[in-house]
Amino acid sequence: MRSCIFVLGLMALIGAVPAEASSKPVALIWKGSKDKAEAEGQEYSWPGLEKLLEKTGLTLPEGHPRLVQSKTVPGLKPGFWVWILGTCPSDDAAPILEHLKLLAPETYSREVKLPAKKLACPKPPASPLLARDEVLKIPSGETLRVFTQEETESPDEEGHGDSISRTRFHFVLFSKDGEVLSTQDTEGDVDVRGNDPATGPTAYRCTDTRIETSKDAGKMVLTRSCGASAWAECGSMLSADESVTVTASDSTVSASAMERTNIQHAECD
Repeated sequence: MRSCIFVLGLMALIGAVPAEASSKPVALIWKGSKDKAEAEGQEYSWPGLEKLLEKTGLTLPEGHPRLVQSKTVPGLKPGFWVWILGTCPSDDAAPILEHLKLLAPETYSREVKLPAKKLACPKPPASPLLARDEVLKIPSGETLRVFTQEETESPDEEGHGDSISRTRFHFVLFSKDGEVLSTQDTEGDVDVRGNDPATGPTAYRCTDTRIETSKDAGKMVLTRSCGASAWAECGSMLSADESVTVTASDSTVSASAMERTNIQHAECD
């Protein structure tokens, strides 16, 4: 009996170790170098990434990123200058790190020895950022990649406004070294529904969003099929195919205005 109790106690202790280890805080590190001047020079590429993080809803804590000597952060290996994006409990850090690595693959995490009250963790977006398969290689060495993110909007407390769900497409141009050079975004699938007291019922949907890639032209074309509700007003657009052309060249990416084809209008009695 004593041996059974001992074994059960040992199993409980072993099982508790991973849980305890997983709760250790980590630092999210964007870049770094042994040379301070080199580390300071890395800041030149931050504005492009900063803009994209804002667009995709990830908010860094105030004062970040910040360049520090690794020896000043308990738990980090001394001898480096590192750009810290935040410090988080490891469980909270996982989805944030996943988001960061999609846009800045060199980002990594390291365990640190900081009390909970000193942690400053980035605020994650409302919905995760997802990478799509479409990739466009530019002859000069840049790469255009596509990411999506779900968004929602709701009417206000008085019922004004519509309920909207949409898929946001982010087109991101990366340099040869993986730095963010330029971005554009547009809507894909969208579902708009509402019954605003001032404007009446609304229903509008765009579905079947797809992307075609033209490597020779350096372009991606996003297309979708859109349609309004059966109670669309006389003469208003009832359905159409919509497209946006995204063009990448050197260090910039641009998006055309939405173009409509195969337009059908609501009949008038």
